[in-house]
Amino acid sequence: MSQLKGAFRKVLLTPEEISPLQGYDPNTYIANPETDVLDDLYARVAVLDDGIQRKVIVSIDCCLTNETTFQAADPSGQAPVYRHLLQTFPEGTRCGWGEAAGVEEASVSVHATHTHSAPEHFGEKYTARIRQAIRNAANELQPLRARAGSGETGVSVNRRPRLQHNDELPIDRSLHAVVFETDDGRPVGGIVNCAVHPTLLINPLHRISSEFVGLAMKEWEQEYGDGFAALFIQGFSGDVGPHGHYRNEPDDTYPWVQRLGHELYGEIATIAGRAEPIKTLPLESAEVKVGLPTRAMYFKPSIDVTLHGLRLGEFVLVSVSCEVFNGYAGILRSFCAAPYMLFAGVSNGYCGYLPTAQAYGDGLGGYEMNTTPYRAEASDLFVQAAKQLIAQLH
Repeated sequence: MSQLKGAFRKVLLTPEEISPLQGYDPNTYIANPETDVLDDLYARVAVLDDGIQRKVIVSIDCCLTNETTFQAADPSGQAPVYRHLLQTFPEGTRCGWGEAAGVEEASVSVHATHTHSAPEHFGEKYTARIRQAIRNAANELQPLRARAGSGETGVSVNRRPRLQHNDELPIDRSLHAVVFETDDGRPVGGIVNCAVHPTLLINPLHRISSEFVGLAMKEWEQEYGDGFAALFIQGFSGDVGPHGHYRNEPDDTYPWVQRLGHELYGEIATIAGRAEPIKTLPLESAEVKVGLPTRAMYFKPSIDVTLHGLRLGEFVLVSVSCEVFNGYAGILRSFCAAPYMLFAGVSNGYCGYLPTAQAYGDGLGGYEMNTTPYRAEASDLFVQAAKQLIAQLH
């Protein structure tokens, strides 16, 4: 009988060079590692294997996961003006991470925590560290079992249309935690999933931080001790920001970042404490690309968006290479009978904001609607592609 085996690793990625930061304006906000590091950046990896298939999950304290430059529409909504988002990793990085585990690229899922206080580019010096961590994990697999739990988080709120706290628009506050243990009950790794933009750190903006999501992972890792690696999987957070943040705060917000990180950790610890055993087989994945039509004046008629699905028994993770609006979580959840349905944006590439059909019609506008390259018809095409992907995992 097959049994899940796996291993988790964590590697330091804090930049050692002067680094333009992704998230706002890399030409303006440049961090000096000698003076501007508030807390360390990490990559966490999980290699999972059932004796037939092997899958790799990588979570990185970075903003995006693209290997080619992406041309986003100008935030002002002016066409045809673009903002060029530099490649986060060199081309071929994801493929190389797959080779390190002995699998094809489509068996690797790469996730940005979406902190806006990390370098816009991680070169070979840093991606090689992740590659080695994957190789080490693949060589040290051990039998694992898993427990999972779900609840709600209080750190998230809708941020449309002014990138500010807005209670009037609903969001899915789902918070999921999965703990992987050895057969004798020793925790070795975990996965956390919720939707929230880690954009709380301001005044000034040129500092390096994993933000409150990274600090929550660090605190959870400290709870379980050395060797435990916690992967944060950013959810469908296109229109979701940190609770209470209005972007007009006059003072340094890092103390707030620390408090919110501790709050998120507390929620995770509570859920993990009551987590129940789950089935971890079958282990399988699927990946598709769908061409979504772009709006008038965009420089090309469509963009190929990557959808990736991973099933680990009763746990399903659907990942998309867009900043996906939160409303899609409820829509896609209806297509899946899995007890634990997780969603991830800014994964396996970067393809801009993807609003829901409702957002296209609500007239609120805002930053996300200005910068999306897609026209309204993209919404239904995305839903149908995601539905077909989910069906492949059942």
